[in-house]
Amino acid sequence: MSFRFEHTVLLHLLWLLPILLLVQIYLGYWAKKNRNKFASYAALRRLAPEADRSKSWIKFSLRLLALAALIFAAANPQQGGKVENQKVSGAQIVFALDVSRSMLVEDVPPNRLLRAQQLIKRMVPSLKYDQVGLIGFAGKAFPLVPLTPDKSSLLMQLRNAHPDAISAQGTNFSSMISLAATFYNESLPSDRILVVIGDGEDHDHSWKEKIDQLRAMDVRIFTIGVGTERGGLIPERRKSGTIEGYVKDETGSAVVSTLVETSLKELADFGDGDYHYLKSLQGGEQFLRDVLAGVGRSEFERKIFTTYESQYQWPLTVGLLLLFIEWLLFEKRTGWIQRLRNIKDAHNPSMNDEK
Repeated sequence: MSFRFEHTVLLHLLWLLPILLLVQIYLGYWAKKNRNKFASYAALRRLAPEADRSKSWIKFSLRLLALAALIFAAANPQQGGKVENQKVSGAQIVFALDVSRSMLVEDVPPNRLLRAQQLIKRMVPSLKYDQVGLIGFAGKAFPLVPLTPDKSSLLMQLRNAHPDAISAQGTNFSSMISLAATFYNESLPSDRILVVIGDGEDHDHSWKEKIDQLRAMDVRIFTIGVGTERGGLIPERRKSGTIEGYVKDETGSAVVSTLVETSLKELADFGDGDYHYLKSLQGGEQFLRDVLAGVGRSEFERKIFTTYESQYQWPLTVGLLLLFIEWLLFEKRTGWIQRLRNIKDAHNPSMNDEK
């Protein structure tokens, strides 16, 4: 069974409850302070013998609980009533994102890394039933999201794809290829696609020796180049985000990072795929759509909750019942409680005077 609220935004109204409680505590303190100025406790008992201030707190508590129940009812709790197996078809698509420091160059706005992340974000919603995965790589590759139909987890982890997430800098296609080979499910007959997005500055040319791993699994590699041939300096930023300098080489000169299309084209050629220069997000999105439109997708079954039954009537009933009980209560002393207090006061006459 699956449970959810149809209107989750209404649950924010629950923050009213502690606010109302604090207001009630303040008003009670203020009222007590003014009563003490007016008369002593014993005098007030004689003036209003049937008044019971504890009843006001009981009534307030009932109203507060009723409000909480009515908010839950308005948010409409729902329970998955019917589970069905739905047949869908999908491919296996892994995004490999370069997160080396050179991807922070701002030769394309806002910078290479953010531009690449924007492209993935725009593509993911269209991969409805495809399984998607995410790899980050620099001097070493690391898994961010294994192959999954859950697109939300990929979008969440995409924010963590940053040079700060890895200490080994540089760009290592070899490590990325080895890790990508562990992502795919060979038992599914669907096409397997690896989309590599980066600036192509590969510092380890041994990847050609490992490309056979992906070829044996029928994985096709498509590459997308981000940056410009003119290039730019690699900024070093403070925690506040302001630039404090630029990356320098051993001689103390600022490093200029450029887009190396030849390595990306070569990788795509060895991977039986194609290369695309990311001139615009629209162009990159169209390139990937054309690629994915031609891939084979395997059919599989997945469980889905096809109907959700509203359960608002239960918290609504509780809320109305609490309001009815609150309405029945009067702010005067209950008879048997009053008799007990009278007996107590008779045995402790000094307490009335002190109060």
